[in-house]
Amino acid sequence: MAEVLPLDRVAALLRPGMTVFVQGSIGQPTAILEALGRSAQTLEGVHFVSPLTPGLNGFPVDPGNDRNRLTSFFDYQGLRDSWKGGEIDFVPLHYSEILPWLRSAGRIDLAIITLSDPDEDGCCSLGLAADFVPDILPHCEAVLAQCNRSMPRVAHAPTIRLSDLDHVVHEDHPLPVIGDVLRDAASAAIAQNVAELVRDGDTIQYGVGRLPHLAAAGLVGKRDLGLHTGLVSPAMRQLVESGALTGRLKSRDRGRHITGAVSGDREFYDWCAACSDIELRSVSYTHDIEVLGSIDNLVAINSALEVDLFGQANAEMAGRRQISATGGLVDFLRGARRSHGGRAIICLPSTRAGGGKSNIVPRLGSVVTIARTDIDFVVTEHGIAELAHLSIEKRAEALIAIAAPQFREMLEGEWRGAASS
Repeated sequence: MAEVLPLDRVAALLRPGMTVFVQGSIGQPTAILEALGRSAQTLEGVHFVSPLTPGLNGFPVDPGNDRNRLTSFFDYQGLRDSWKGGEIDFVPLHYSEILPWLRSAGRIDLAIITLSDPDEDGCCSLGLAADFVPDILPHCEAVLAQCNRSMPRVAHAPTIRLSDLDHVVHEDHPLPVIGDVLRDAASAAIAQNVAELVRDGDTIQYGVGRLPHLAAAGLVGKRDLGLHTGLVSPAMRQLVESGALTGRLKSRDRGRHITGAVSGDREFYDWCAACSDIELRSVSYTHDIEVLGSIDNLVAINSALEVDLFGQANAEMAGRRQISATGGLVDFLRGARRSHGGRAIICLPSTRAGGGKSNIVPRLGSVVTIARTDIDFVVTEHGIAELAHLSIEKRAEALIAIAAPQFREMLEGEWRGAASS
């Protein structure tokens, strides 16, 4: 039987030299992390590893000292000071590759996770956050769980028996939430253009961030859509309640809305818990290329920061500053391209900085997150560029045509100059 601990005793479980996996997304065990944060001065030589979700997770245990480290697969604003201090190791990986990385890194000494309270049979639900936990626990020496009454039980989510845990903290704590997503004229036009590429009966995936959320919400007029994604937002509820999302025609997991985790507010979490069609699966299923390729008509809807005239995209850096990461973006784009009838869509506003800079650029000046061979369509508020199977010259023409009008002459000149040099 698991040892029941008060919060003020969890820090004693961490010793120098340990590798500690901390669950991310909505399953972040925040009460335990805050308790460790209060004991941070007593922690030494601990290596934390956590698949944090930007916009949803902080990390209350400050790694910003020379005694402890954090390995992260995303960047986010709350880590900026520690980034500057060099106490964080950022590992750029596709989401599907994080689990193999964790397995290859050696035995994990302790996993810290969130579960629902146990039922009468002693079973706890992972609730609204399956992601890495089912796959990583067999590789952990010990497991510490925060049994949180705020984490709902979900009919189709993995469960863990209380007797299989080593340590338990019973502590209610609000789940992480995200705020409302603001819509403007550009995002509304982008959503309308994306909707032109989605057909009734398609299975959609939509990525993290404002534009994919709004693009998904713009599909309320469709019928019999399916869903297979890594993280869902309240756009899903709009689709279900409008009758657009049924899963009735899915070639795989028919009638089920597949996701690895959920993000939103408390009302949405309660709605998801009551929705019998939602199924929570681990990353080894949600992001697996073979699974994705077997889903007919899979449409991946994601965003980027900038796209160049070769058709390659940067989705993670603003200049030299890391502001996000690859995440599951490329996993889903490649899965959609492998899918029979699938489509890989990247959407972005045509400009930034109040219209002063173009997001369609002659050539990327930063990292290449998405190769030019992985995108079918690029969408801005000015239209749709279909890149698949086009020559380099035709790709550039298509992208210039959806750039902001004030930048098209510059882009045309840059492209012609590069071609003639």
